[in-house]
Amino acid sequence: MKNIYEMLHDVCSANKDSIFFVRQNETYADLLNGVKRRAVLLASRFKVKKGDVVAILSGNTPEFIKSYFAIISQGAKVLMLDTGLSKSDHENMMKHTGCKLALAQKSFFVENSSAVMFDIESLDDTDASKFVAADAVREDIAMLSFTSGSTGNPKIVGLTHNNVLSLTEAIKFYDAAMKPGYMYYGILPLYHIYGVSVNILAPLALRGSLLLQPVLNPTQFLADFQKYRPHAIPAVPRLWEIFYKKIIAGARDKRKYTLMRIILSTQGLLRAIGLGSLVEKVKKPVHDTFGGNVKLLVSAGSTLKPSVRKFFESLGFVVGDGYGLTETTGAVNFNFKFRMKNGKMHYAGPVPGNEIKIHNPDKDGIGEVWARGTSVMKGYVNNDAANAEVFEDGWFKTGDLGTLDSKGRLTIKARKKQLIVLESGKNVYPDELEDLYLQNEEILAAAVLERNVRGKVVPYAVFQVAPGTSLTMINLLIKASNLTIAPYKWVNHFAITEDELPQTSGKKIKHHEIAAMLDRGEFPNRSE
Repeated sequence: MKNIYEMLHDVCSANKDSIFFVRQNETYADLLNGVKRRAVLLASRFKVKKGDVVAILSGNTPEFIKSYFAIISQGAKVLMLDTGLSKSDHENMMKHTGCKLALAQKSFFVENSSAVMFDIESLDDTDASKFVAADAVREDIAMLSFTSGSTGNPKIVGLTHNNVLSLTEAIKFYDAAMKPGYMYYGILPLYHIYGVSVNILAPLALRGSLLLQPVLNPTQFLADFQKYRPHAIPAVPRLWEIFYKKIIAGARDKRKYTLMRIILSTQGLLRAIGLGSLVEKVKKPVHDTFGGNVKLLVSAGSTLKPSVRKFFESLGFVVGDGYGLTETTGAVNFNFKFRMKNGKMHYAGPVPGNEIKIHNPDKDGIGEVWARGTSVMKGYVNNDAANAEVFEDGWFKTGDLGTLDSKGRLTIKARKKQLIVLESGKNVYPDELEDLYLQNEEILAAAVLERNVRGKVVPYAVFQVAPGTSLTMINLLIKASNLTIAPYKWVNHFAITEDELPQTSGKKIKHHEIAAMLDRGEFPNRSE
């Protein structure tokens, strides 16, 4: 296949009568027809042609996906706009890329925009038989995404048809875990590369279906799980942390948590002596909460805490913990424990077609994560200085610090810029500490960052706590957690709040914003 549209055409033609959009009861044939009709509209009404930039600004709807493929089918570049940004950001991004048209939901329309705004949810009164695909090739850019500010000389990732096609082909390697025919629950935002890779490409590659959910509402999630009973749930780590906390809290309320923990930690022995039914009895209520059919949980967008991954694995779920960036077409490495078709266990490794290495590791094996391969972008668009900074001998420097264990599992310790270097020269890794403290039920979210307290550099934490949790209680919990790690890593200074910590639209904690809030005295309830 030489371009993304050819891939879509082949998949839809081969599975034309199978359902793709579950909630709308639309088939693969309906998807392809919708793409063609939208493409005819783009070409005839807006004169979209090869090389043009067309933006999408929308929540998770079938029209988003149809428009995405329609734009690409004409050889144009899709500008993926984050709905969580301001309208001024959207306008700056469209201006910077020379965007001529934006397919947007009406609530996101930018007044007096430099681009034409068109309602993405409009019906297309066009004839699909008039569709003509552009002659795009694998090295052509298909997608544009901003990874930094919209003004000045921003970093704009240009992903090619080859990046997307290579990932689509590589997904099939995981078909023993991401089984053909699975129904995927679509809550990852489609404008994000992980939404594209897991909500769009994975179902297409594996002949699955997609249950789109445009509203980030856990109550709606639970209702959907019961009604539609999906097989695979991709979500951001923050959501898995919330589910983890709620499951444990529910077990504690029923005074069953200690028993649950003992049974899960000894389940191998219990099965060996014929008490497997007891293990299943503990697991069943959790599986029933997710609808009873869920086999696969995928975490994407940021680092999944190891304790959370291990917890869900102990409950019998296959957990795909993806690591990557927009620059690597989403996940370039997976911690993914499953049994392959040949009977061997797979634990982790780079997405096929790619390599991962730890550059210049220290005595603990921690160094910068570098990647190269078919998933890595050719470079930032029109930004030679940024490209010179992030590429070396064909390797892309991710800016993340991590380590690989004996099974090839990648653990991210911190962003390089978030690494805390103490005056003793010792390194403290925020992700490691956040994972530790989140194991306390009363702590709902955590941000560990570098602070100067009384002239000394220390690891400092801001915790989002459960309503009614006192500073004294958190102090006791933190001291107990600290006893499990080396003293130089201890957090002895922290602030608490019941308010949600600042997050990106992808639910990553904004450490820099929290630092600024501390400077402004916005967390008065603190221990120092």
